[in-house]
Amino acid sequence: MNAQTLRHFLFVMCLLWGSANAGLFARHPIHASITTVDLNAKTRSLEISCKIFADDLEEAIRKSTGVQLYIGSAKENKIQTATKIEEYLRNHFRIEADGKPLPRWTFVGRELEGDAVWCYLEVPNVPALKRLLLSNTVLTDVHDDQTNLVNVTINGQRRSAVLRKTKVAETLEF
Repeated sequence: MNAQTLRHFLFVMCLLWGSANAGLFARHPIHASITTVDLNAKTRSLEISCKIFADDLEEAIRKSTGVQLYIGSAKENKIQTATKIEEYLRNHFRIEADGKPLPRWTFVGRELEGDAVWCYLEVPNVPALKRLLLSNTVLTDVHDDQTNLVNVTINGQRRSAVLRKTKVAETLEF
């Protein structure tokens, strides 16, 4: 590496380091969540998993409740975090079968994976269904470009919906 290339490399590294310390790389550029909904044929329950960026979820909850959660840090109050996440999801994730509300989903729990939170929900006693209405407004109150991908598997048939602020619900046929 010649001297000019080395100077250029060091200059770029200093810019990146300075930018990172200034918080420019602290946020992720993609605003998306992934939700999977699977019908457990044995128990007739819908098993729902939502993967949401933790910082965005904290921001949405802070904006709506004024509470800072500190997900994954030593300051986190795990009971309060679970309660606030459940409240947030109840306001932003809805599911109906064949035009009728399903039994109320249960918040099973959550776990941190890297910079994301996996949230687990369950709907018990699901009757046979032909259509599923999904409404997912998770984080659309925080990011105008938020995309919520929902993958549903019922009796081996997989359907998907891409939901955004401009299209918050979709009916999937099985």
